[in-house]
Amino acid sequence: MSIGAVKRLFISLIGFVFILFIFGSVTFAWVSMARINNLDGLSLTASSGNELEISFDGIIYQSTLGSEHFREPIYLKDVTTLDGYHFQRGPTHLGANAILNEDYLSFDLYFRSLRSEKGIYVINDGDTGTKITSEGVTFVPKVDYIEDNFELVLAQSIRTYYAKDASRMSFHELDDENEIVRSLIYDPSGNERRGFGKPYGAQSYFEKRTSQEVPLPEEVPQTIYQLSTMDPFNPYQALNNDSLIAVMKESEMENEEGDMYYTAKVRIFIWIEGWDADAIDGILDDHIMVQLKFKLAQLA
Repeated sequence: MSIGAVKRLFISLIGFVFILFIFGSVTFAWVSMARINNLDGLSLTASSGNELEISFDGIIYQSTLGSEHFREPIYLKDVTTLDGYHFQRGPTHLGANAILNEDYLSFDLYFRSLRSEKGIYVINDGDTGTKITSEGVTFVPKVDYIEDNFELVLAQSIRTYYAKDASRMSFHELDDENEIVRSLIYDPSGNERRGFGKPYGAQSYFEKRTSQEVPLPEEVPQTIYQLSTMDPFNPYQALNNDSLIAVMKESEMENEEGDMYYTAKVRIFIWIEGWDADAIDGILDDHIMVQLKFKLAQLA
């Protein structure tokens, strides 16, 4: 949470990179987000053969995607949501509107494949898997506050907080009418204890710093902290559907040989969750890197 003047995490889509490659029926999307003075170009590249192809508009599926899709930089602010789709500003600005692709990021991805597997999963299978990383920022509190496990953090002590720990991503499968078919919110920190609406960390600091009591939210968004895994003896078989984001369906689209493509559309959001225990004053000066990895597999 920011205090006083709005501190913004400058996520530049001039530094937004998608790298998609095939491994079996896996498409890997790497999104690099950084401040504009660190990166100066936008490159979106796909190399996935005909196993699983991806597009921004559902028309042009190709190995290299141009930079014209993202033209303006994004200044991520602390926002909040219960469904991963409708957003407002974080708890220090409750009731204020959150502006799409200014305060939080959203984009659509279209998938197509000729394969018989129908499930599209977000996966994390190691260093190249789905994750969010950040460098961290040094934080010197102006007042004492309480952290997890009743730890008393003293004013003027030095701590490090990470924007990645307060980051979220959501995935929404859309039908032909752009109605939501399925949704999930994923906290890539994997740490539910420091998740949404905790009384320590950012909440405690804000109340001590401002001498204001901010009631914790009564409703908590349904969130997953672990992604689906695959059968070690069959990489095309999911063991659970926790991070299933779409099911491919028959379409009228065909390749040059007349083979039908199965297709799906997914809307993705990425944001800094203002009710997270790590959304402490200062993390909006951090910068983050996002990796997204998708796998096509049989449903569990």
